[in-house]
Amino acid sequence: MSSLSNLTLRTARPAVAAFSILLGLMAGPGCGGKKGPIDPGPTPEQLQISCPSPMTREATSPQGTDVHFESPTPTGGQAPYTVLCEPGSGSVFALGQTVVRCTASDAARQQAACDLLVTVHASQMLTRTKFLAFGDSITAGVVRLVPLLMLGLPDAYPAKVEQMLRTRYPSQDILVANYGQGGETASEGVARLPGVLAAEQPEVLLLLEGVNNISRTSTLSIANNLRTMVSMARANNVDVIIATLTPVGPPYTNSRPTAADNVRNVNERIAIIAAEFGLGDPVDLYGLFLADMSLLGSDGLHPTPDGYSRIAEAFTDAIVRRYDQQAQSLDSRGRPTRLDRRAAGR
Repeated sequence: MSSLSNLTLRTARPAVAAFSILLGLMAGPGCGGKKGPIDPGPTPEQLQISCPSPMTREATSPQGTDVHFESPTPTGGQAPYTVLCEPGSGSVFALGQTVVRCTASDAARQQAACDLLVTVHASQMLTRTKFLAFGDSITAGVVRLVPLLMLGLPDAYPAKVEQMLRTRYPSQDILVANYGQGGETASEGVARLPGVLAAEQPEVLLLLEGVNNISRTSTLSIANNLRTMVSMARANNVDVIIATLTPVGPPYTNSRPTAADNVRNVNERIAIIAAEFGLGDPVDLYGLFLADMSLLGSDGLHPTPDGYSRIAEAFTDAIVRRYDQQAQSLDSRGRPTRLDRRAAGR
């Protein structure tokens, strides 16, 4: 009996051990027992983005200029990346400062952002931008009277002045209105000017008038009419740039023998008017043409196309001398702020 019991015990022990192992396996994962910790893998690096250094660009139009920049390159995070900048590279940036916000996102849905400061400025500017060219057929662009030949408006001197100024000051919206009236005398100009000033409301009057009826009207009367026009403009807070009359020659003077001397006399009085009103020196068209009479057309009165170009250059030079100013600060229209206008004598 004792031997049998010992045999049974020895036989049972391996079975118990095997059963214990089976219970242990059943208690493992997937069999209703406690689950062990799951390894999440490595933590992704933090997503980062760095914008380019601040940028400064010169305005190329009244709207500002288009600005191009490299898209920032993300680091860290988990590829692939998406980068969006607003405003985007190649957009037109207005005068002043604009903050570009660039935002990056990655596959792990992380986000990072940076800012780029873009400054658009105008290194050259005018303190006046609205001009009125007023006068007779020379302002209108007549080349000769018989047969009548006129330049197209783009070739008359006011349009040429506008184009020259726009090229030199691309950030500003510059206007030169042409109010030339063929055949007009100085006294008729006095009657017409108030309505034109009211309609256009210019900042500067470009005045070239007085040659019509030069041989049948006293130079004093012509000068007084010019003085009245200057006074009208100043009363409306309009600056005046006055020009001397261009010389006259044959065949215009063939039937008007006093015309050439009368032109010289009127020009002397124009210089006196300019000094009286503090206008600065007149634009010396008389001296310009006298030095090169080929600028005078075949009728002896009106300029040639080259002559009109030279008139435009002379007026443009006068405008630049008087109103050019280094940009300090600009408003949304690309004009000097009120403080800068005061500094410019506005």
